[in-house]
Amino acid sequence: MGEKQLKGSVRHGFPLWVVLGDLDSFKEINDTFGHEAGDTVLRTFADTLRKLTRLSDMSGRLGGDEFLIVISHVTEDNIEITINRFREMFGALSFPFAGKSVSITATFGVAGSKTGDLKDFDALIRKADEMLYEAKRAGRNCVRVAKID
Repeated sequence: MGEKQLKGSVRHGFPLWVVLGDLDSFKEINDTFGHEAGDTVLRTFADTLRKLTRLSDMSGRLGGDEFLIVISHVTEDNIEITINRFREMFGALSFPFAGKSVSITATFGVAGSKTGDLKDFDALIRKADEMLYEAKRAGRNCVRVAKID
């Protein structure tokens, strides 16, 4: 499906962004509160993604605690704002595990084009992955964006 959006972006010249999101300290949730708690966090993250993405966008779980989002028609100036809004909304949630109120943050890497001048969806994913790891090295719970044009 991402390839289809990429082709449309190239043909019509609209912005396209690939976003990789990773839950911070997810292993600690599973280890401390159990896999059922971890599953609750994953479902909540996925539900929040679905609520904040448009029908023209796509989102899904890649595996483990990593998610992929493909967003089109968002300007270069607004992509970081858009992803930070989601990051802040998810981070503000509270999970009641073992009588404690637990908050969980997420880190995001973004790669894309403001003009749709792209040829390779896999290259976007690789660049978004680089940005995700750059954001993790910067302390997590943040967003890093790379423009490919």
